[in-house]
Amino acid sequence: MEHDPGQRDVPAQEAIPAGFLATLPATAAARLLADAVRLDIPAGGIVYRDEERGRAIVVLDGLLRMYMTSSDGRQVTIRYARSGEVVGLALVIAGSAPVTIQALTSASVVALRVDVLRAMLETDPAVARACAEELARQLILAFDEIADQAFLSVRQRVARQLLDLAVPADDGTMVASVSQQELADAIASGREVVSRALHELQRAGLVSSTRAGIVVGDPVGLSDEASRAARADPD
Repeated sequence: MEHDPGQRDVPAQEAIPAGFLATLPATAAARLLADAVRLDIPAGGIVYRDEERGRAIVVLDGLLRMYMTSSDGRQVTIRYARSGEVVGLALVIAGSAPVTIQALTSASVVALRVDVLRAMLETDPAVARACAEELARQLILAFDEIADQAFLSVRQRVARQLLDLAVPADDGTMVASVSQQELADAIASGREVVSRALHELQRAGLVSSTRAGIVVGDPVGLSDEASRAARADPD
């Protein structure tokens, strides 16, 4: 890992957020947690790089991003993972993949023992079925993401990213703590193009920029914008 995250005791199964582990038989989940390691990751910390051995990470809190990087340094986000979700499950089977997993916010995660999970996949049909269903769910989401990148306008893709990333702030507003470059990386577009799209959304009264990030002032309006028929915006 790029950072040296703090290690703490793994919480009891009852304290784990509902999600992937809840789909496993209780005995299997308890065994995985007994051998797991809890890590505190700072914002920007790297949880996995493609040259490392596979990892299976369950998010306790915070937001993780999985992305790919081109040879010229451009990035494209594959998916986000929130509380209760698992990332790296495919790595348990494949061993490695050309992806990076990063904490967008400070996050607490549980790193599962890959060898223990692999052994369960070979011997416990219920665990194998739960993992297969989760991988199928992630594959369908990946199909949706590919379709978005291919068919939606930049403005729509920016709107969707902001809706995905926005979280409640202390004052009750919804804020996406993301830069214009990070938005461009997430949708595989250029910063200048994303900047124009943001200005259009601001003029429409849907978002505003602050030091804390981009405030989603009209979530319903932004959702409507994201779901409109694609326009021919330049990429």
